[in-house]
Amino acid sequence: MKLSGQVKVPYSKRSDAGVHHHNHTSLPAAFAAGSVSAIRGLSGNSVLVENTCGKWVRREAATYAELRRQYRVLQRLPRSLAPAPVFLNRHWLYVEWVEGQVAESWPPADVLARTLSQLHHQPLFGWRIVLLPLLQHYWQNASPSRRTARWLAQLKKCQHHREPAPIRLAPLHMDIHPGNIVHCGDRIRLIDWEYAGDGDVGLELTTLAIDESPQFSACVAFYARHMHLNEVTLRQQIRRWLPWVNLLMASWYEYRWQETQSSEFIQLADQAWCRLKNT
Repeated sequence: MKLSGQVKVPYSKRSDAGVHHHNHTSLPAAFAAGSVSAIRGLSGNSVLVENTCGKWVRREAATYAELRRQYRVLQRLPRSLAPAPVFLNRHWLYVEWVEGQVAESWPPADVLARTLSQLHHQPLFGWRIVLLPLLQHYWQNASPSRRTARWLAQLKKCQHHREPAPIRLAPLHMDIHPGNIVHCGDRIRLIDWEYAGDGDVGLELTTLAIDESPQFSACVAFYARHMHLNEVTLRQQIRRWLPWVNLLMASWYEYRWQETQSSEFIQLADQAWCRLKNT
């Protein structure tokens, strides 16, 4: 899910020849040779770089500003939460490869709630996540054949009502799902921080709700206790955010389909539209 407001370049297949030429001419010696392999993800902007010196994840973005923002996020966060940033240049950001297991299922509710609480107690990053400009951007850059009257009506509804007032501002990850959670023994670490920014804690929890995890209700209860929030108030806030997040997900999938023409995104978009219809 893309939340930064910057326009991404269309997906293109990477060339190892270009990688190795740039490595030898621009990077420190530790990164100058080794194997490069793809890391699966909907954004398609990370690869694993491995050589005798170690393993790193190399991340790309449409602009240097986006890479620099990710670098700042990882600099500020404790290593118990996020990978360490290793190297940044105009083209790529190298970050620590996090050893552990990425499972298809969610971690236990208390573990996830404790991790969220730790993140949301960190100092603010310094930039706000604002959804309406992103929703407008995705509408404008989606396929004209997919811009329906229902989509426009939902967008106008959001414009009219505005975003819910935050119950607590905190630094948010904004792309937490099982594929971005690395299990390290009895704790977890979060990867892929490209959409991070400051926002309402209720918004972060709502992004978890759309996966309809059976542990979600218990996670909210644990989280409310960790954060000293009223659980009823928190659940009400999640319900306020739910139409926004469902529209955001549907819009992002539509946008990514226009970029990639991958049928995977159409299927995900159709599922998101069905969820939105029921909120």
